[in-house]
Amino acid sequence: MTSTLSTLGELGACATSKFGKWLTTPELADELRANTMRPYLHTWYRTMCDRVEGRELEGARPYLLVRLLAASLAGLFTLGMWASLAALALSGAMSTAIAGTAIVASQTAGRALNSIVRYGAVMFHHGLYLSDYYTFIDEVRSTTTSRGTTQATAPRQIRLREAEFTYPNKDEPALHPITLTLNRGEVVALVGENGAGKSTLIRMLTGLTVPTGGSVHWDDTDLATTDAESAWRHVGLVPQKNGHWPLRARENITLGQPREHTDDRVWDAADRVGMAEVLQGLPDQLDTLLARSVWGGHELSGGQWQRLACARAMYREPAVLVLDEPTSEMDARGEHLIIRKLREMAPDRITVVVTHRLDNVRMADRVIVLDHGRIREEGTFEALVTTEGSLLGELYALAQDR
Repeated sequence: MTSTLSTLGELGACATSKFGKWLTTPELADELRANTMRPYLHTWYRTMCDRVEGRELEGARPYLLVRLLAASLAGLFTLGMWASLAALALSGAMSTAIAGTAIVASQTAGRALNSIVRYGAVMFHHGLYLSDYYTFIDEVRSTTTSRGTTQATAPRQIRLREAEFTYPNKDEPALHPITLTLNRGEVVALVGENGAGKSTLIRMLTGLTVPTGGSVHWDDTDLATTDAESAWRHVGLVPQKNGHWPLRARENITLGQPREHTDDRVWDAADRVGMAEVLQGLPDQLDTLLARSVWGGHELSGGQWQRLACARAMYREPAVLVLDEPTSEMDARGEHLIIRKLREMAPDRITVVVTHRLDNVRMADRVIVLDHGRIREEGTFEALVTTEGSLLGELYALAQDR
């Protein structure tokens, strides 16, 4: 962390603005929570804000000196004006002096009144915003699902018992009651058309969402009674949209995980997803800043960022590894490498892959096909595609015709 602080001056307000936006956008909320990245990134954001604030304070002294000089000169000119009026009065030109004094007095009073009205309006508007903010906080607290304090451990089995979920203000469930068991050591593929309930299901599996009916158990622990952070420590999530964090390449892989490990583990994670050669080609390798908008920073392609997100999840070595369209922006070589590595890592964890690329489904031990929030079919790829009337078989045939 200390060695990285030298880059903060370059990041400045640009990176601070990015962090503020990305830490609060709903699009990255699942990644931040499930990968327990929030505390680490909040520390970075606070550090950057402190650095920017420090620079502003450094400039405060010369700024105040300039303001003092300007105010002093203005005072001298004002004094000269009043001296001139006094001279006019002493010379007997009273009518002119009285007129001039009246003009000056009216202008001064007008400026003062204008300031009072302007600052009063600013305070009123800020008060309205503050009221809205407190109303928003109260509303969020009322809609937040209460969790328990039980500490979750790495599961060997995930069981859904008639688990369902209905979003607020919706009549139709996004996920109808589902009974399902996932076991450590197997790779499960979730398949279905858009809106089938795949994302809702993986959010329930990882504890990001508590079911509105039924239950989700990690072994014998009900996720609804657990401390959410304790569960997320055992999760590695690669969402459809992941953050392109303006940090060094190293931090984009480790991202909040303990740093007692050497860089060998970072390079190993990068090599697993085919990013080692790319990172070695960067000017400072793992110390290269991945932010083109900052002087000296570099940018990656969409597929390379996606590989980096996969490396981040693999670096965590989680008990529950969930990948939502992990290869959508990758070329065929990168896609094949990721799928092969998932198979190699499978024995030590529960692996769930959501994909529309049905050729990738072949590598799964089990395929679960969702349709309108229900499990329509379940089994091996070979068995399902050859079954008459199978939705997987229909989707696979359409994919082959394209």
